[in-house]
Amino acid sequence: MKFQYKHSSLIEETQFDPLKQQLEPYRKNLQRISQTKGYHEPESSIQLPNDISLLEKIEQTSKRLHSPTLQYVIVIGIGGSNLGGQAVYETIAGSMNLLADRLPKLIFLDTVTDEKMTAVTRVLERLVTKEDFLIVTISKSGTTTETIVNTEVLWAFVEEHFGSCEDRFVFITDEGSKLWEVAQSKKMECLSVPKQVGGRFSIFSAVGLLPLHLAGIEVKELVAGAKQAIVDGTSEDLSKNNALVSACLTYLHHQEGRSIHNTFLFSPKFEALGKWYRQLMGESLGKETNGEGQIVHAGITPIVSIGSTDLHSMAQLYWGGPDNIYTNLLYSFTGDVHKIPQYLALPGLVNDIQGSSLESVMKALYGGVKAAYEKKGRPYVQIDLEQADPYELGYYLQFRMIEIMYLAQLMNLNAFDQPAVELYKEVTRSLLHKPL
Repeated sequence: MKFQYKHSSLIEETQFDPLKQQLEPYRKNLQRISQTKGYHEPESSIQLPNDISLLEKIEQTSKRLHSPTLQYVIVIGIGGSNLGGQAVYETIAGSMNLLADRLPKLIFLDTVTDEKMTAVTRVLERLVTKEDFLIVTISKSGTTTETIVNTEVLWAFVEEHFGSCEDRFVFITDEGSKLWEVAQSKKMECLSVPKQVGGRFSIFSAVGLLPLHLAGIEVKELVAGAKQAIVDGTSEDLSKNNALVSACLTYLHHQEGRSIHNTFLFSPKFEALGKWYRQLMGESLGKETNGEGQIVHAGITPIVSIGSTDLHSMAQLYWGGPDNIYTNLLYSFTGDVHKIPQYLALPGLVNDIQGSSLESVMKALYGGVKAAYEKKGRPYVQIDLEQADPYELGYYLQFRMIEIMYLAQLMNLNAFDQPAVELYKEVTRSLLHKPL
């Protein structure tokens, strides 16, 4: 991964000095935590990539569950329980993966809708045996309403069509949760998540690694990338520590009134990656804090843009609207499959496109985007995911998680709780408690 910020970020490197000094004790603490074991600290997610026994268990479990005819793995979860896995899978398999020949496929079932459930059940009812599918239910708390509801509906459906299917379900949750206890009582497959590892930081736990391994993703490479990002992200050397630099840049722009963070992704296959980061930033930094006797509402609003699609819907705002957005441009230009023919069916409409690859057209569009930001004096940084392979994705995901830890420290926030999320959950439970 290449992180480029000089000049385009519109921030002088001397502005980093006081922030680096402020973060130095925390950087040392992260470095210490990354080299220990036991999952005892809020930042313990950075221990996951170095947990050899965890990776061995994932590989053994995946091998045991992976039947010779496995075609679909249905991942039931929401938020941190599926966004990370979905981000990696869709980047590797592509945004059009359901139309591709790749097997087995991951299907992510998150919110509660008849439309999504109907689509999933129609896929399953065409299968021959129960060995053709596997259902992975993920809920850290073990009581997530949407996840349990979807599991119950799908459980009833597959039992009706295939008979007893308890061996086709896997549960991933906190050890000792209600879901864990139910799974244990039924002697069903169950994997745990370390209690100190929150959902949005859990991609390198069983939450992300098991579904990805089942889908044939090279999780060893994914973890290897994360390991290197931890080494770099806890380094004192700013030329290596992209996570600390990125946190400082985001903080300085926030201080200058740019309270919107735009992750501008130049491929549809990165959309889930953007949504994963949106949750990571939104839940980690959107907090109420007490400041001098009054409630202070802190946070940075993360948004996701897809190039070139959103150039035709949002670019006018980005370059003509208020200067309150800080942009991260993320790309990986590696394709060269489809080319425009020399003899056009519709000549004279767009000049100089004959013989160009689709990727070269996107590069030209990207160059136009950079030029527009520079002409308007709007700040941006560039992140090149290079091959966008498992190693690079592992690096990027871990880089972002460490960046958010640093950013929360600069903003004097707890990155690891989400008390406001409980508000809707409490009312939901009370409404479900009412008699039908």
